[in-house]
Amino acid sequence: MKVCSQGYNFGCFAVFQKPEKRRHVFRFRIQFKKYEVTCDASMTVLEALLSNKNFKGDYKKNEEKEMVIQREKVPRGAISTDFPCCLINDDELLDIQFIKSSGSSSLESKPVPCSLMNSTENFIVFNIKTTGGHTVKRLMKNQALKQKVDDVCVYALKGETVKKALRRDGRFNRVIFRKHCGLYELGSEIITDMSNTVDHLDGKHFRVIVIDNQPASQESSQEFDTMKNESGENIPSTSTPGNLSQDSANPQQQNHQPTEKEKDKKTYPKRIQVNKIPNTEEILKLLRDQFEGLQKQLKERESLTKPAEVQEFFREEFDKSAQSFSEVKRVRQLMKLSDSVCQIRVEGFGNGTGFLLFDRFILTNAHVIGNFDPFTQRLHRPISAVFDFEDLDMGNKLSLKENLVAYFYGKNDKGQHLDFALLELSDDAKLPYCPELLSRYSPPPTRGGICIVGHPDGGVKRMDPCFIIEKDEVPNAADEHQAKNSDFLHVITQQCLAEKWENHYSQISYDSCFFHGSSGSPVFNDHCELIGVHTGGYVYKGKGGKTRSVMEYAFPMLPILVCIVRQCWQKGRSDILQYFEDQNNMKYVLQVANEQ
Repeated sequence: MKVCSQGYNFGCFAVFQKPEKRRHVFRFRIQFKKYEVTCDASMTVLEALLSNKNFKGDYKKNEEKEMVIQREKVPRGAISTDFPCCLINDDELLDIQFIKSSGSSSLESKPVPCSLMNSTENFIVFNIKTTGGHTVKRLMKNQALKQKVDDVCVYALKGETVKKALRRDGRFNRVIFRKHCGLYELGSEIITDMSNTVDHLDGKHFRVIVIDNQPASQESSQEFDTMKNESGENIPSTSTPGNLSQDSANPQQQNHQPTEKEKDKKTYPKRIQVNKIPNTEEILKLLRDQFEGLQKQLKERESLTKPAEVQEFFREEFDKSAQSFSEVKRVRQLMKLSDSVCQIRVEGFGNGTGFLLFDRFILTNAHVIGNFDPFTQRLHRPISAVFDFEDLDMGNKLSLKENLVAYFYGKNDKGQHLDFALLELSDDAKLPYCPELLSRYSPPPTRGGICIVGHPDGGVKRMDPCFIIEKDEVPNAADEHQAKNSDFLHVITQQCLAEKWENHYSQISYDSCFFHGSSGSPVFNDHCELIGVHTGGYVYKGKGGKTRSVMEYAFPMLPILVCIVRQCWQKGRSDILQYFEDQNNMKYVLQVANEQ
Protein backbone atom coordinates (compact mmCIF):
# COMPACT_ATOMS: atom_id res chain seq x y z
CA MET A 1 0.00 0.00 0.00
CA LYS A 2 1.21 3.46 -0.86
CA VAL A 3 1.74 5.47 2.33
CA CYS A 4 3.02 8.74 0.96
CA SER A 5 3.13 10.92 -2.13
CA GLN A 6 5.49 13.60 -3.26
CA GLY A 7 4.19 17.10 -2.81
CA TYR A 8 4.09 20.00 -0.41
CA ASN A 9 5.71 19.80 3.00
CA PHE A 10 2.70 20.46 5.22
CA GLY A 11 2.67 20.40 8.98
CA CYS A 12 1.09 17.34 10.57
CA PHE A 13 -2.69 17.14 10.06
CA ALA A 14 -2.65 20.32 7.98
CA VAL A 15 -2.87 17.94 5.02
CA PHE A 16 -6.44 17.16 5.99
CA GLN A 17 -7.61 20.77 5.80
CA LYS A 18 -9.58 22.19 2.90
CA PRO A 19 -7.77 22.40 -0.49
CA GLU A 20 -6.63 25.60 -2.16
CA LYS A 21 -9.33 27.43 -4.10
CA ARG A 22 -9.34 27.16 -7.90
CA ARG A 23 -9.79 30.32 -9.97
CA HIS A 24 -12.39 30.45 -12.71
CA VAL A 25 -13.27 32.93 -15.51
CA PHE A 26 -16.59 33.42 -17.32
CA ARG A 27 -18.42 36.28 -19.04
CA PHE A 28 -21.89 37.75 -18.70
CA ARG A 29 -24.04 40.06 -20.82
CA ILE A 30 -26.53 42.51 -19.33
CA GLN A 31 -28.29 45.31 -21.24
CA PHE A 32 -26.23 44.53 -24.38
CA LYS A 33 -22.90 45.00 -22.57
CA LYS A 34 -20.44 42.18 -21.92
CA TYR A 35 -18.27 41.84 -18.81
CA GLU A 36 -15.73 39.34 -17.51
CA VAL A 37 -15.73 37.78 -14.04
CA THR A 38 -12.78 36.09 -12.34
CA CYS A 39 -13.92 34.14 -9.33
CA ASP A 40 -13.33 31.22 -7.00
CA ALA A 41 -14.73 28.05 -8.62
CA SER A 42 -16.34 27.05 -5.31
CA MET A 43 -18.67 30.08 -5.40
CA THR A 44 -22.24 30.14 -6.63
CA VAL A 45 -22.95 32.09 -9.82
CA LEU A 46 -24.68 34.87 -7.89
CA GLU A 47 -21.74 35.22 -5.49
CA ALA A 48 -19.40 35.50 -8.46
CA LEU A 49 -21.59 38.04 -10.25
CA LEU A 50 -21.86 40.21 -7.15
CA SER A 51 -18.07 40.55 -7.16
CA ASN A 52 -18.47 42.65 -10.32
CA LYS A 53 -19.33 46.33 -9.71
CA ASN A 54 -21.21 46.72 -13.00
CA PHE A 55 -23.52 43.83 -12.18
CA LYS A 56 -23.95 44.93 -8.58
CA GLY A 57 -25.50 48.24 -9.68
CA ASP A 58 -28.05 46.58 -11.97
CA TYR A 59 -28.82 43.97 -9.34
CA LYS A 60 -29.67 46.62 -6.71
CA LYS A 61 -31.96 48.41 -9.17
CA ASN A 62 -33.91 45.18 -9.73
CA GLU A 63 -34.04 43.85 -6.16
CA GLU A 64 -37.82 43.38 -6.38
CA LYS A 65 -37.52 41.33 -9.57
CA GLU A 66 -36.40 37.80 -10.32
CA MET A 67 -33.15 37.21 -12.20
CA VAL A 68 -32.93 34.94 -15.25
CA ILE A 69 -29.44 33.65 -16.10
CA GLN A 70 -29.33 31.89 -19.47
CA ARG A 71 -26.47 29.65 -20.58
CA GLU A 72 -24.65 30.01 -23.90
CA LYS A 73 -24.83 26.45 -25.19
CA VAL A 74 -28.05 25.03 -26.71
CA PRO A 75 -30.67 24.41 -25.30
CA ARG A 76 -29.65 27.57 -23.40
CA GLY A 77 -31.22 26.50 -20.12
CA ALA A 78 -31.68 29.12 -17.40
CA ILE A 79 -29.69 28.34 -14.26
CA SER A 80 -30.60 29.12 -10.66
CA THR A 81 -28.69 31.75 -8.70
CA ASP A 82 -27.08 29.05 -6.51
CA PHE A 83 -25.69 27.21 -9.56
CA PRO A 84 -22.06 26.17 -8.81
CA CYS A 85 -19.45 28.22 -10.68
CA CYS A 86 -17.37 25.11 -11.33
CA LEU A 87 -20.14 23.89 -13.68
CA ILE A 88 -19.88 27.01 -15.85
CA ASN A 89 -17.50 26.46 -18.76
CA ASP A 90 -14.37 28.61 -18.94
CA ASP A 91 -15.11 31.80 -20.90
CA GLU A 92 -18.81 30.87 -21.18
CA LEU A 93 -21.14 33.82 -21.85
CA LEU A 94 -24.21 34.10 -19.58
CA ASP A 95 -27.16 36.29 -20.63
CA ILE A 96 -28.83 38.07 -17.71
CA GLN A 97 -32.25 39.72 -17.58
CA PHE A 98 -34.83 40.50 -14.91
CA ILE A 99 -38.51 39.51 -14.83
CA LYS A 100 -41.41 40.20 -12.53
CA SER A 101 -41.04 38.19 -9.33
CA SER A 102 -43.63 35.58 -8.39
CA GLY A 103 -42.66 36.03 -4.75
CA SER A 104 -42.35 32.28 -4.22
CA SER A 105 -39.13 31.15 -5.88
CA SER A 106 -36.71 30.05 -3.21
CA LEU A 107 -34.35 27.25 -2.37
CA GLU A 108 -36.18 24.50 -0.52
CA SER A 109 -33.23 22.39 0.57
CA LYS A 110 -30.03 22.91 2.48
CA PRO A 111 -27.22 24.42 0.39
CA VAL A 112 -24.48 22.24 -1.05
CA PRO A 113 -21.47 21.97 1.32
CA CYS A 114 -18.62 24.27 0.27
CA SER A 115 -16.22 21.33 0.08
CA LEU A 116 -18.20 19.86 -2.83
CA MET A 117 -18.56 23.09 -4.81
CA ASN A 118 -15.02 23.07 -6.21
CA SER A 119 -15.23 20.02 -8.48
CA THR A 120 -17.50 19.07 -11.39
CA GLU A 121 -17.06 15.41 -10.42
CA ASN A 122 -19.60 15.87 -7.61
CA PHE A 123 -22.43 17.06 -9.85
CA ILE A 124 -24.91 16.05 -12.54
CA VAL A 125 -26.42 18.68 -14.88
CA PHE A 126 -29.54 18.29 -17.02
CA ASN A 127 -32.15 20.47 -18.77
CA ILE A 128 -35.94 20.53 -18.29
CA LYS A 129 -38.58 22.21 -20.49
CA THR A 130 -40.42 25.07 -18.76
CA THR A 131 -43.70 23.69 -20.15
CA GLY A 132 -44.81 20.29 -18.91
CA GLY A 133 -46.84 17.50 -20.50
CA HIS A 134 -50.45 18.04 -21.58
CA THR A 135 -51.79 17.37 -18.06
CA VAL A 136 -49.31 19.76 -16.43
CA LYS A 137 -51.04 23.14 -16.38
CA ARG A 138 -48.45 25.03 -14.37
CA LEU A 139 -44.94 23.68 -14.02
CA MET A 140 -42.92 26.73 -13.00
CA LYS A 141 -43.74 28.87 -9.96
CA ASN A 142 -43.11 32.02 -11.98
CA GLN A 143 -45.15 31.99 -15.19
CA ALA A 144 -43.06 34.87 -16.55
CA LEU A 145 -40.05 32.52 -16.65
CA LYS A 146 -41.55 30.25 -19.30
CA GLN A 147 -42.33 33.31 -21.42
CA LYS A 148 -38.61 34.17 -21.44
CA VAL A 149 -36.90 30.76 -21.72
CA ASP A 150 -37.84 27.34 -23.05
CA ASP A 151 -35.62 25.39 -20.67
CA VAL A 152 -34.13 25.50 -17.20
CA CYS A 153 -30.76 23.95 -16.39
CA VAL A 154 -30.78 21.97 -13.13
CA TYR A 155 -27.78 20.76 -11.14
CA ALA A 156 -27.79 17.87 -8.68
CA LEU A 157 -25.36 16.10 -6.39
CA LYS A 158 -24.43 12.62 -7.50
CA GLY A 159 -26.39 10.01 -5.60
CA GLU A 160 -29.39 12.18 -4.71
CA THR A 161 -32.91 11.76 -6.09
CA VAL A 162 -34.54 13.74 -8.89
CA LYS A 163 -37.13 15.04 -6.42
CA LYS A 164 -34.47 16.37 -4.06
CA ALA A 165 -32.66 18.14 -6.91
CA LEU A 166 -35.84 19.83 -8.18
CA ARG A 167 -36.80 20.93 -4.67
CA ARG A 168 -33.38 22.48 -4.15
CA ASP A 169 -33.75 24.30 -7.47
CA GLY A 170 -36.77 26.14 -6.04
CA ARG A 171 -38.32 27.21 -9.38
CA PHE A 172 -40.75 24.32 -9.82
CA ASN A 173 -44.37 24.37 -8.68
CA ARG A 174 -44.61 22.29 -5.51
CA VAL A 175 -47.65 20.42 -6.78
CA ILE A 176 -45.42 18.23 -8.97
CA PHE A 177 -44.13 16.65 -5.76
CA ARG A 178 -47.68 15.74 -4.69
CA LYS A 179 -48.50 13.94 -7.90
CA HIS A 180 -46.73 10.94 -9.38
CA CYS A 181 -44.62 12.90 -11.87
CA GLY A 182 -41.55 11.92 -13.81
CA LEU A 183 -39.00 13.17 -16.34
CA TYR A 184 -39.71 12.25 -19.97
CA GLU A 185 -36.45 12.21 -21.95
CA LEU A 186 -36.74 13.95 -25.31
CA GLY A 187 -35.55 11.65 -28.08
CA SER A 188 -35.33 8.32 -26.25
CA GLU A 189 -38.82 8.72 -24.66
CA ILE A 190 -37.55 7.04 -21.49
CA ILE A 191 -39.39 8.07 -18.31
CA THR A 192 -37.44 8.58 -15.08
CA ASP A 193 -39.36 8.54 -11.79
CA MET A 194 -38.83 11.33 -9.26
CA SER A 195 -37.60 8.78 -6.72
CA ASN A 196 -34.75 7.65 -9.00
CA THR A 197 -31.22 8.91 -8.53
CA VAL A 198 -29.83 11.50 -10.94
CA ASP A 199 -26.58 9.69 -11.71
CA HIS A 200 -27.58 8.67 -15.27
CA LEU A 201 -29.19 12.00 -16.25
CA ASP A 202 -26.08 14.06 -16.99
CA GLY A 203 -26.39 16.17 -20.16
CA LYS A 204 -29.90 14.93 -20.96
CA HIS A 205 -33.03 16.90 -21.91
CA PHE A 206 -36.44 16.29 -20.29
CA ARG A 207 -40.05 17.35 -19.98
CA VAL A 208 -42.03 16.88 -16.74
CA ILE A 209 -45.07 14.65 -17.18
CA VAL A 210 -47.68 13.09 -14.91
CA ILE A 211 -47.13 9.34 -14.76
CA ASP A 212 -50.19 8.69 -12.60
CA ASN A 213 -52.72 11.28 -11.46
CA GLN A 214 -52.77 9.77 -7.96
CA PRO A 215 -50.36 10.94 -5.24
CA ALA A 216 -46.96 9.30 -5.58
CA SER A 217 -47.19 7.82 -2.09
CA GLN A 218 -48.47 8.57 1.36
CA GLU A 219 -44.93 9.52 2.32
CA SER A 220 -44.72 12.04 -0.55
CA SER A 221 -47.99 13.65 0.50
CA GLN A 222 -46.82 13.91 4.09
CA GLU A 223 -43.53 15.46 2.99
CA PHE A 224 -45.44 18.01 0.90
CA ASP A 225 -47.76 18.89 3.79
CA THR A 226 -44.76 19.37 6.09
CA MET A 227 -43.08 21.62 3.56
CA LYS A 228 -46.32 23.59 3.08
CA ASN A 229 -46.80 24.17 6.81
CA GLU A 230 -43.20 25.28 7.33
CA SER A 231 -43.29 27.78 4.49
CA GLY A 232 -46.53 29.28 5.73
CA GLU A 233 -48.10 29.02 2.27
CA ASN A 234 -51.70 27.95 2.07
CA ILE A 235 -51.77 25.68 -0.98
CA PRO A 236 -55.23 24.20 -1.51
CA SER A 237 -55.44 20.47 -2.00
CA THR A 238 -58.18 20.75 -4.59
CA SER A 239 -57.68 21.80 -8.21
CA THR A 240 -56.72 25.40 -8.91
CA PRO A 241 -55.89 27.14 -12.21
CA GLY A 242 -52.22 27.05 -11.30
CA ASN A 243 -52.02 23.39 -10.33
CA LEU A 244 -51.79 20.20 -12.33
CA SER A 245 -55.13 19.28 -13.90
CA GLN A 246 -57.34 17.29 -11.56
CA ASP A 247 -60.93 16.03 -11.82
CA SER A 248 -63.36 18.65 -10.60
CA ALA A 249 -64.75 17.88 -7.17
CA ASN A 250 -68.41 16.91 -7.07
CA PRO A 251 -70.31 19.37 -4.80
CA GLN A 252 -72.73 16.63 -3.79
CA GLN A 253 -69.85 14.44 -2.71
CA GLN A 254 -68.31 17.33 -0.76
CA ASN A 255 -71.54 17.90 1.18
CA HIS A 256 -72.25 14.20 1.67
CA GLN A 257 -72.79 13.23 5.32
CA PRO A 258 -71.92 9.63 6.32
CA THR A 259 -74.81 7.38 7.32
CA GLU A 260 -74.95 5.39 10.55
CA LYS A 261 -73.98 2.22 8.65
CA GLU A 262 -70.98 3.97 7.12
CA LYS A 263 -69.93 5.17 10.57
CA ASP A 264 -70.16 1.63 11.91
CA LYS A 265 -67.92 0.39 9.11
CA LYS A 266 -65.11 2.74 10.10
CA THR A 267 -62.29 1.19 12.06
CA TYR A 268 -60.08 3.05 14.46
CA PRO A 269 -56.61 2.03 15.62
CA LYS A 270 -56.31 0.76 19.14
CA ARG A 271 -54.86 3.22 21.62
CA ILE A 272 -51.59 1.82 22.92
CA GLN A 273 -51.02 2.36 26.61
CA VAL A 274 -47.54 3.70 27.33
CA ASN A 275 -46.01 3.09 30.76
CA LYS A 276 -43.04 4.95 32.20
CA ILE A 277 -39.87 2.93 32.77
CA PRO A 278 -39.23 3.00 36.53
CA ASN A 279 -36.21 4.84 37.99
CA THR A 280 -35.33 6.64 34.75
CA GLU A 281 -36.18 10.24 35.71
CA GLU A 282 -32.52 11.26 36.17
CA ILE A 283 -31.41 9.71 32.85
CA LEU A 284 -34.37 11.33 31.07
CA LYS A 285 -33.43 14.74 32.47
CA LEU A 286 -29.80 14.32 31.35
CA LEU A 287 -30.88 13.36 27.83
CA ARG A 288 -33.29 16.28 27.60
CA ASP A 289 -30.61 18.70 28.81
CA GLN A 290 -28.22 17.46 26.13
CA PHE A 291 -30.74 17.41 23.29
CA GLU A 292 -30.83 21.14 22.53
CA GLY A 293 -27.04 21.42 22.31
CA LEU A 294 -26.71 18.31 20.14
CA GLN A 295 -29.46 19.48 17.81
CA LYS A 296 -27.83 22.91 17.48
CA GLN A 297 -24.47 21.30 16.66
CA LEU A 298 -26.09 19.04 14.04
CA LYS A 299 -27.89 21.97 12.40
CA GLU A 300 -24.67 23.97 12.15
CA ARG A 301 -22.67 21.05 10.78
CA GLU A 302 -25.27 19.99 8.19
CA SER A 303 -26.66 23.50 7.44
CA LEU A 304 -30.16 22.46 8.53
CA THR A 305 -32.72 25.17 9.31
CA LYS A 306 -36.08 23.41 9.67
CA PRO A 307 -37.31 20.56 11.90
CA ALA A 308 -38.35 18.58 8.83
CA GLU A 309 -34.79 18.76 7.49
CA VAL A 310 -33.46 17.32 10.75
CA GLN A 311 -35.98 14.46 10.52
CA GLU A 312 -35.03 13.82 6.89
CA PHE A 313 -31.33 13.79 7.80
CA PHE A 314 -31.80 11.12 10.49
CA ARG A 315 -34.07 9.11 8.18
CA GLU A 316 -31.43 9.10 5.43
CA GLU A 317 -28.60 8.25 7.82
CA PHE A 318 -30.58 5.39 9.36
CA ASP A 319 -31.47 4.02 5.94
CA LYS A 320 -27.83 4.00 4.86
CA SER A 321 -26.43 2.45 8.03
CA ALA A 322 -29.19 -0.16 8.14
CA GLN A 323 -28.67 -1.17 4.50
CA SER A 324 -24.88 -1.31 4.24
CA PHE A 325 -23.92 -4.75 2.93
CA SER A 326 -26.05 -6.86 5.24
CA GLU A 327 -28.58 -7.84 2.58
CA VAL A 328 -27.97 -11.38 1.35
CA LYS A 329 -28.59 -10.28 -2.24
CA ARG A 330 -25.79 -7.71 -2.05
CA VAL A 331 -23.38 -10.08 -0.33
CA ARG A 332 -23.96 -12.63 -3.11
CA GLN A 333 -23.40 -9.96 -5.73
CA LEU A 334 -20.17 -8.87 -4.04
CA MET A 335 -18.96 -12.46 -3.86
CA LYS A 336 -19.52 -12.79 -7.60
CA LEU A 337 -17.71 -9.52 -8.33
CA SER A 338 -14.83 -10.54 -6.05
CA ASP A 339 -13.98 -13.31 -8.54
CA SER A 340 -12.55 -10.52 -10.73
CA VAL A 341 -10.04 -9.48 -8.03
CA CYS A 342 -6.50 -10.83 -8.24
CA GLN A 343 -3.21 -10.55 -6.40
CA ILE A 344 -0.43 -8.76 -8.30
CA ARG A 345 2.89 -10.55 -7.85
CA VAL A 346 6.23 -9.02 -8.82
CA GLU A 347 8.92 -11.69 -9.35
CA GLY A 348 6.67 -14.13 -7.49
CA PHE A 349 6.02 -11.98 -4.41
CA GLY A 350 2.65 -10.41 -3.57
CA ASN A 351 3.02 -6.68 -4.07
CA GLY A 352 -0.55 -5.46 -4.37
CA THR A 353 -4.02 -6.11 -5.73
CA GLY A 354 -5.60 -5.72 -9.16
CA PHE A 355 -8.85 -6.55 -10.90
CA LEU A 356 -10.20 -7.45 -14.32
CA LEU A 357 -11.38 -4.13 -15.75
CA PHE A 358 -12.48 -5.51 -19.14
CA ASP A 359 -11.62 -8.21 -21.69
CA ARG A 360 -8.03 -9.28 -20.78
CA PHE A 361 -6.93 -6.04 -19.10
CA ILE A 362 -5.99 -5.75 -15.42
CA LEU A 363 -6.08 -2.45 -13.49
CA THR A 364 -3.90 -1.79 -10.44
CA ASN A 365 -1.95 1.09 -8.86
CA ALA A 366 1.13 2.48 -10.60
CA HIS A 367 3.21 2.19 -7.43
CA VAL A 368 2.45 -1.56 -7.26
CA ILE A 369 4.22 -2.56 -10.49
CA GLY A 370 7.63 -1.03 -9.75
CA ASN A 371 10.09 0.40 -12.27
CA PHE A 372 9.85 0.30 -16.06
CA ASP A 373 11.57 1.84 -19.09
CA PRO A 374 10.00 5.30 -19.55
CA PHE A 375 10.61 5.28 -23.33
CA THR A 376 9.42 1.78 -24.26
CA GLN A 377 7.13 1.42 -21.19
CA ARG A 378 8.52 -2.09 -20.75
CA LEU A 379 8.48 -3.53 -17.22
CA HIS A 380 11.85 -4.28 -15.61
CA ARG A 381 10.57 -7.31 -13.68
CA PRO A 382 8.10 -10.10 -14.55
CA ILE A 383 4.61 -9.54 -13.14
CA SER A 384 1.76 -12.02 -12.78
CA ALA A 385 -1.89 -11.88 -11.72
CA VAL A 386 -3.14 -14.62 -9.38
CA PHE A 387 -6.91 -15.17 -9.41
CA ASP A 388 -8.88 -17.28 -6.90
CA PHE A 389 -6.20 -16.83 -4.22
CA GLU A 390 -8.63 -17.47 -1.38
CA ASP A 391 -6.61 -20.09 0.47
CA LEU A 392 -2.87 -20.68 0.78
CA ASP A 393 -2.97 -23.74 -1.49
CA MET A 394 -5.23 -22.09 -4.07
CA GLY A 395 -4.63 -19.69 -6.94
CA ASN A 396 -4.65 -19.43 -10.71
CA LYS A 397 -1.42 -17.69 -11.72
CA LEU A 398 -1.51 -15.88 -15.08
CA SER A 399 1.41 -14.06 -16.66
CA LEU A 400 1.13 -10.47 -17.87
CA LYS A 401 2.65 -8.84 -20.94
CA GLU A 402 5.80 -6.85 -20.26
CA ASN A 403 4.55 -3.66 -21.96
CA LEU A 404 2.21 -1.26 -20.16
CA VAL A 405 -1.09 -0.48 -21.88
CA ALA A 406 -1.66 2.78 -19.94
CA TYR A 407 0.01 4.38 -16.93
CA PHE A 408 -0.04 7.58 -14.89
CA TYR A 409 1.48 8.52 -11.56
CA GLY A 410 1.21 12.08 -10.24
CA LYS A 411 -0.89 15.15 -11.02
CA ASN A 412 -2.47 15.57 -14.48
CA ASP A 413 -3.08 18.86 -16.34
CA LYS A 414 -6.45 19.21 -14.56
CA GLY A 415 -4.80 19.10 -11.15
CA GLN A 416 -6.19 15.61 -10.44
CA HIS A 417 -3.97 13.03 -8.77
CA LEU A 418 -3.70 9.65 -10.51
CA ASP A 419 -1.95 6.42 -9.59
CA PHE A 420 -2.84 3.60 -11.98
CA ALA A 421 -1.38 1.05 -14.38
CA LEU A 422 -3.35 -0.93 -16.98
CA LEU A 423 -1.77 -4.30 -17.79
CA GLU A 424 -2.66 -6.95 -20.37
CA LEU A 425 -2.70 -10.71 -19.84
CA SER A 426 -0.32 -12.78 -21.96
CA ASP A 427 -1.77 -14.38 -25.09
CA ASP A 428 -1.42 -17.89 -23.64
CA ALA A 429 -3.09 -16.99 -20.31
CA LYS A 430 -6.48 -18.68 -19.88
CA LEU A 431 -8.64 -16.33 -17.86
CA PRO A 432 -11.24 -18.01 -15.62
CA TYR A 433 -14.81 -16.78 -16.08
CA CYS A 434 -15.36 -13.65 -14.02
CA PRO A 435 -17.28 -10.38 -14.52
CA GLU A 436 -15.66 -7.36 -16.16
CA LEU A 437 -15.86 -4.60 -13.55
CA LEU A 438 -15.92 -1.78 -16.11
CA SER A 439 -19.59 -2.63 -16.69
CA ARG A 440 -20.19 -1.83 -12.99
CA TYR A 441 -18.63 1.66 -13.17
CA SER A 442 -20.41 4.50 -11.36
CA PRO A 443 -19.43 7.97 -10.08
CA PRO A 444 -18.62 7.94 -6.34
CA PRO A 445 -21.25 9.04 -3.81
CA THR A 446 -20.44 11.76 -1.29
CA ARG A 447 -21.38 9.57 1.66
CA GLY A 448 -22.60 6.08 2.51
CA GLY A 449 -21.28 2.54 2.68
CA ILE A 450 -18.49 1.07 0.56
CA CYS A 451 -16.72 -2.28 0.35
CA ILE A 452 -13.09 -2.97 -0.56
CA VAL A 453 -12.01 -6.38 -1.91
CA GLY A 454 -8.30 -7.15 -2.00
CA HIS A 455 -5.24 -8.96 -0.68
CA PRO A 456 -4.01 -7.04 2.39
CA ASP A 457 -0.57 -7.96 3.74
CA GLY A 458 0.04 -10.18 0.71
CA GLY A 459 -2.46 -12.70 2.05
CA VAL A 460 -5.60 -14.36 0.79
CA LYS A 461 -8.51 -12.40 -0.61
CA ARG A 462 -10.57 -10.44 1.93
CA MET A 463 -13.29 -7.81 1.94
CA ASP A 464 -13.78 -4.84 4.26
CA PRO A 465 -17.09 -2.92 4.41
CA CYS A 466 -16.74 0.63 5.76
CA PHE A 467 -18.16 4.15 5.36
CA ILE A 468 -17.06 7.16 3.34
CA ILE A 469 -15.79 10.11 5.37
CA GLU A 470 -17.47 13.16 3.85
CA LYS A 471 -15.06 15.81 2.58
CA ASP A 472 -16.23 18.34 5.17
CA GLU A 473 -15.64 15.77 7.91
CA VAL A 474 -12.07 14.79 6.95
CA PRO A 475 -10.44 17.40 9.26
CA ASN A 476 -12.72 16.33 12.14
CA ALA A 477 -11.94 12.65 11.54
CA ALA A 478 -8.20 13.39 11.58
CA ASP A 479 -8.51 15.42 14.79
CA GLU A 480 -10.56 12.65 16.40
CA HIS A 481 -7.92 10.05 15.51
CA GLN A 482 -5.23 12.34 16.90
CA ALA A 483 -7.15 12.77 20.18
CA LYS A 484 -7.68 9.01 20.59
CA ASN A 485 -4.02 8.26 19.88
CA SER A 486 -2.34 11.20 21.63
CA ASP A 487 0.39 8.91 23.02
CA PHE A 488 1.61 8.37 19.45
CA LEU A 489 1.28 11.96 18.27
CA HIS A 490 5.06 12.31 17.94
CA VAL A 491 5.17 9.15 15.81
CA ILE A 492 2.35 10.40 13.59
CA THR A 493 4.03 13.79 13.26
CA GLN A 494 7.39 12.27 12.30
CA GLN A 495 5.76 9.97 9.75
CA CYS A 496 3.71 12.83 8.33
CA LEU A 497 6.77 15.04 7.79
CA ALA A 498 9.06 12.22 6.61
CA GLU A 499 6.64 10.98 3.95
CA LYS A 500 5.14 14.38 3.06
CA TRP A 501 1.55 13.30 3.51
CA GLU A 502 -0.96 14.94 1.20
CA ASN A 503 -4.74 15.03 1.16
CA HIS A 504 -6.06 15.32 -2.40
CA TYR A 505 -9.46 16.88 -2.97
CA SER A 506 -10.61 14.24 -5.45
CA GLN A 507 -9.87 11.26 -3.21
CA ILE A 508 -12.52 9.15 -1.47
CA SER A 509 -11.62 8.91 2.23
CA TYR A 510 -12.64 6.17 4.70
CA ASP A 511 -11.43 4.08 7.65
CA SER A 512 -10.33 0.60 6.60
CA CYS A 513 -8.27 -2.24 8.02
CA PHE A 514 -6.64 -2.75 4.58
CA PHE A 515 -3.01 -1.66 4.58
CA HIS A 516 0.05 -2.95 2.69
CA GLY A 517 -0.70 -5.30 -0.20
CA SER A 518 -4.20 -3.97 -0.78
CA SER A 519 -3.24 -1.14 -3.14
CA GLY A 520 -5.13 -1.52 -6.41
CA SER A 521 -8.20 -3.09 -4.80
CA PRO A 522 -11.58 -2.21 -6.33
CA VAL A 523 -13.89 -0.08 -4.17
CA PHE A 524 -17.63 -0.70 -4.52
CA ASN A 525 -20.50 1.49 -3.34
CA ASP A 526 -23.50 0.05 -1.49
CA HIS A 527 -25.11 -0.81 -4.85
CA CYS A 528 -22.10 -2.99 -5.72
CA GLU A 529 -20.90 -0.50 -8.36
CA LEU A 530 -17.22 0.21 -9.02
CA ILE A 531 -16.41 3.74 -7.82
CA GLY A 532 -12.65 3.81 -7.26
CA VAL A 533 -9.28 2.15 -6.75
CA HIS A 534 -7.97 1.75 -3.19
CA THR A 535 -4.63 3.57 -3.30
CA GLY A 536 -3.13 4.48 0.05
CA GLY A 537 -3.38 5.63 3.62
CA TYR A 538 -1.69 7.72 6.29
CA VAL A 539 0.09 4.83 8.01
CA TYR A 540 2.26 4.77 11.14
CA LYS A 541 3.41 2.26 13.77
CA GLY A 542 1.23 2.12 16.87
CA LYS A 543 1.40 0.16 20.11
CA GLY A 544 3.55 -2.95 19.88
CA GLY A 545 4.65 -1.99 16.37
CA LYS A 546 1.17 -2.67 15.04
CA THR A 547 0.34 -0.89 11.79
CA ARG A 548 -2.18 1.92 12.32
CA SER A 549 -3.62 4.51 9.98
CA VAL A 550 -5.24 7.93 10.37
CA MET A 551 -7.48 7.11 7.40
CA GLU A 552 -7.28 5.48 3.96
CA TYR A 553 -8.32 6.65 0.53
CA ALA A 554 -9.17 5.66 -3.02
CA PHE A 555 -8.97 7.62 -6.26
CA PRO A 556 -12.24 7.79 -8.27
CA MET A 557 -12.60 5.91 -11.55
CA LEU A 558 -13.58 8.77 -13.89
CA PRO A 559 -10.14 10.48 -14.22
CA ILE A 560 -8.51 7.05 -14.54
CA LEU A 561 -10.84 5.94 -17.35
CA VAL A 562 -10.49 9.28 -19.16
CA CYS A 563 -6.69 8.98 -19.00
CA ILE A 564 -6.82 5.40 -20.32
CA VAL A 565 -8.95 6.49 -23.29
CA ARG A 566 -6.65 9.41 -24.14
CA GLN A 567 -3.49 7.28 -23.95
CA CYS A 568 -5.09 4.58 -26.11
CA TRP A 569 -5.92 7.25 -28.71
CA GLN A 570 -2.28 8.31 -28.73
CA LYS A 571 -1.04 4.71 -29.00
CA GLY A 572 -3.55 3.72 -31.68
CA ARG A 573 -5.21 1.02 -29.56
CA SER A 574 -8.42 0.94 -31.62
CA ASP A 575 -9.44 -2.37 -30.00
CA ILE A 576 -9.65 -0.75 -26.57
CA LEU A 577 -11.35 2.40 -27.90
CA GLN A 578 -13.96 0.28 -29.66
CA TYR A 579 -14.62 -1.59 -26.43
CA PHE A 580 -15.25 1.69 -24.57
CA GLU A 581 -17.57 2.92 -27.34
CA ASP A 582 -19.63 -0.27 -27.08
CA GLN A 583 -20.28 0.22 -23.35
CA ASN A 584 -23.49 2.05 -22.42
CA ASN A 585 -21.98 3.53 -19.24
CA MET A 586 -18.91 4.99 -21.00
CA LYS A 587 -20.59 7.81 -22.95
CA TYR A 588 -19.75 10.48 -20.40
CA VAL A 589 -16.18 9.16 -20.04
CA LEU A 590 -15.67 9.43 -23.81
CA GLN A 591 -17.22 12.90 -23.82
CA VAL A 592 -14.84 14.15 -21.11
CA ALA A 593 -11.85 12.52 -22.84
CA ASN A 594 -12.83 14.18 -26.13
CA GLU A 595 -13.09 17.62 -24.50
CA GLN A 596 -9.63 17.48 -22.88
